[in-house]
Amino acid sequence: MTVVFPLFHLPLVAMEHVLCMMNPYELINLSMTSAKSKKAVMALSRMKSEFSIVLSFYRQPSISILRRGDPWNFRWVSDESRIGYEEFTQFGYVHHNICKHSKKPIEELMELNDYIKEVLKYPLRCVSFDLCAFPTQIKLIADWLRSQSMIYAEIWNSDREKEIGDDLKYLVNNITVVDRMSLQSSRYKEGFQMEIPTTPHSLRITNASFINFEQLLRLKNRKISLGKPCVSAKELNNFLKSWMDRESHLDLEAFDMNISGPEAMEVIMDLSHEETADENVTETFNKKFYPPEVKNGFDIKRCDGKVATVGYGNSSTGPRFYMLTH
Repeated sequence: MTVVFPLFHLPLVAMEHVLCMMNPYELINLSMTSAKSKKAVMALSRMKSEFSIVLSFYRQPSISILRRGDPWNFRWVSDESRIGYEEFTQFGYVHHNICKHSKKPIEELMELNDYIKEVLKYPLRCVSFDLCAFPTQIKLIADWLRSQSMIYAEIWNSDREKEIGDDLKYLVNNITVVDRMSLQSSRYKEGFQMEIPTTPHSLRITNASFINFEQLLRLKNRKISLGKPCVSAKELNNFLKSWMDRESHLDLEAFDMNISGPEAMEVIMDLSHEETADENVTETFNKKFYPPEVKNGFDIKRCDGKVATVGYGNSSTGPRFYMLTH
C-alpha cells in the first residue's frame, strides 16, 4: 500500500520545515518529480547557505555536499558491486555515499553538478584535482569550471614519475580561486614555466622549482608558501630589501620557503634588522605556519613604518625561512 504525504497541502511554514529535514539526496530526488516540487526546493535553497559543494576529480570522481559534518557524496565507482548506497564513519562524521557506475563519469558529474547548482544553489567550496586521473579530459573540465569561482583548489599528480606541464598550466589559467590554491605536483617537464594568478589570497606550491627570483617579485598573493624554489639566499635578501623599499609585495601577510640551512640566514639578514621584542615569537609563528620550530625572530621595517618578523626553522620539508607582516 502506497502512502501519499500531502506535502504541498501543508501551510508554507510547515512545508519548509519538512523540506529542511530532508537530506540533499532526498531534496534532489524530490525536485525531479515535478515542476512544482522543483520550484519548492529552489525556493528553500535560498535559505540554506550552510551547505557547500566539493568536487573531486580523481580515480573515483565525486560531488560532495557538505553541511556541518554530514557529507553526502555522489561518487562514480569502477566496481559495479558498489552501486547503491553505502556509509562509513571517518573523523567522527558519517559519510553517505551514493555510488554510480558510468562509461562517462566526468560528463555525468558535470550534468549533476549543473543541476545541483541550478536547484539547490549551493556555493562551490573546493575542487580537488588529480592531473593523472583523466588526462584526456583536463581541458574539458577546465573549460567547464571557468564559469564558476571556488574558495579552494588543490591540484596534484598521483603518478609521481609523470612530468607535468601544459595540463597544469591550462587548468591554473582557467579557474578562479578566491581564497587558497595548493599546487602539489612533484615533477615538471624540462623548461616548464607558469604564471600564477593573483586571485588566490593564499598560495602554496610544494615543488616551486619553476619559481625564480623575477617571478617571486611578480607574485601578488597575500600568503605565499614555496617548497624548493629556484631562489638563492642572496636573492631572498634582495626580496626583503624590495619589500622594505615598498617596491613589491605591498599586501604581503605571510611568506615562507625552503632554504639551504642556518648558514643561509647570514646572507639573508645582511640588511637593517633587530631582534624582535615579541617574547612569544615561537607561538606567533606556530599560529600562522605548520609547526616550524622557530627559536628566534628578527624585525625588519618597511620605509612606511610597517614591520615584519622573520625567522629560521626546521620543517617536515627541511630548513625553512619564515616571514610575518604586522
